[in-house]
Amino acid sequence: VRKIVWERDKWCILCGKVGTDTAHYISKGSGGLGIEQNLVLLCRKCHMDYDQSGKRLIIKEIIKSYLKIQYSNWDEKKLKYRRKYE
Repeated sequence: VRKIVWERDKWCILCGKVGTDTAHYISKGSGGLGIEQNLVLLCRKCHMDYDQSGKRLIIKEIIKSYLKIQYSNWDEKKLKYRRKYE
């Protein structure tokens, strides 16, 4: 999956810097799946801003818009683990 994401994005989708890491749109801790529709490439600085700053909501909207462009059937509801009783 990470290889597909690297081939799709090639660099940080926010600033364009090379040498990036994969980041989850919906975090693993929040039940986010490790699928390409939930992952993007971000450089370390942008990843830190996304994970640990007041910019999270703005960055999350940018990532959401990007993923919607990449996948015409993108659905945020399909990015999380579902329990059988939910």
